[in-house]
Amino acid sequence: MRSGQLHSALHAFALEAAQTLAAASARGDEVGFEVVQERARSNRPALYCYRPLTAEFIGRQWPEVSARPTAARAIAALAEVPGLETYLEAHPQAAGDTGTGEPAEAALRCFIARVFDGCDTTFELVPERFEPAYRELHENAVEQRTELALLGLLRGVSTVSKEIAIGEGILLAPLKRLGKVPPDPDWLRDDRPSLVVAIDPGEGSDGVERGLAQMRELQTTMRLYAGGISLAPLAWIHADGAEWRALPLPPGGRIDGKVALMPEQQDELREFCALIARRRPTEGEAAWALARFELGCERENQLAGLTDHLLALRVMLEPEGARSGRLAGRVAALCAEARERPEMASRITRAIALEQTMIAGKEPPRDARKLAAEVEDRLRALLRDVICGHLRGDLSVLADALIYTPEADAGAEDQLEFRVTRRAESAGFAADLFATPHPPVHPAPNPPASVSRRTPAPAEDNVFDAPTTENEVAAPPPTPRPRSRPRSRTRTAQGA
Repeated sequence: MRSGQLHSALHAFALEAAQTLAAASARGDEVGFEVVQERARSNRPALYCYRPLTAEFIGRQWPEVSARPTAARAIAALAEVPGLETYLEAHPQAAGDTGTGEPAEAALRCFIARVFDGCDTTFELVPERFEPAYRELHENAVEQRTELALLGLLRGVSTVSKEIAIGEGILLAPLKRLGKVPPDPDWLRDDRPSLVVAIDPGEGSDGVERGLAQMRELQTTMRLYAGGISLAPLAWIHADGAEWRALPLPPGGRIDGKVALMPEQQDELREFCALIARRRPTEGEAAWALARFELGCERENQLAGLTDHLLALRVMLEPEGARSGRLAGRVAALCAEARERPEMASRITRAIALEQTMIAGKEPPRDARKLAAEVEDRLRALLRDVICGHLRGDLSVLADALIYTPEADAGAEDQLEFRVTRRAESAGFAADLFATPHPPVHPAPNPPASVSRRTPAPAEDNVFDAPTTENEVAAPPPTPRPRSRPRSRTRTAQGA
């Protein structure tokens, strides 16, 4: 049907609907109200206002409204419009349930609700009400032209820039730049750092699901970037002129982060996000440790996530089991310079003991949160280096090689040749990108005899890798020593 005929049919029906609704209001059928909280600005308190529930009122009067003579012509005109589903998805609350299951009648009820949106007692059809509602219907249903945006609130991080383009279809922007915010209490507060994540869901029926998956992946990446960052429990989808629609997200976790993204950090952040998306592990020990790391970040505080983070560290660095007692030394070997390792190992040991204290229900020490925070930070640093390719192979073997000193086992027999490739650019990249960088790994001059060595596998598509042709250290040939003379079996037997 041509647009002129559709416009005429809808206008005629809207005139009769206005008369019916005004008569119902005059009979004493009142329009309900709801209290809406408006966003607070600066230090001013939040404001509350009353909003008429016009769509609910029209739903109660719909049997009488839909019985008017012009209703059949308007429904027939809408039945020829191809994009009614898109229009109804944009206004699910206004459409309601007509009882017939016909999209054309549901679209007509939605259209009338949009025409008289905000009316309480005066239902008068004026061009200022009808024309914007008709334009909205024509763009969404007839032209099928609508702008959808999937929005999430990333708490614990802020920026002074107007916006940060993370990747194709993903944008970060300050909350104050959003002209209209969703009806969500988390979005109405501006007393903590937060950024709006805007994702273009694209075309297709699974566009929203893909957008939600991208939002969750961004949360993982930002948690590897710094601590105390998480998404609000609800994401919101919004179309031009449409109502907000809430979509649930997994539990967010702690929001005590205070990360400020400066303009000079944006390029590094984009490269980091692209690298994590490209090389994120999907199976094996690293993937399990990453999932456990996120579980710890979703706890209410760092003490509650201590067990999750220690489990992730044990999977990566203590394959012998917790009884070996080697976790603290290996964490210190990979995350600290040689002179700082004893002190760090002591703190990690105290954190391990803290876990047992909490399990027993005893009072934790005063520095318990600080110890739990350090465990989380060291796990974050190791996961970053593993995913980015700066640490490869068996981390427990590499840590043992770094702990080893030649004086501890001079002259050991049957030493095995090994090579440790040092990433010269790792420390520089970490220092620029992260607030608390950890030092690069330095090779040991000689490995212990009981530790086997494997050459690290070549990197795949790592933009941050340093050349590996230099800085390779090979162990010197072993120094032979005379074997101790074995005891005589005969003498042993005679002695027996």
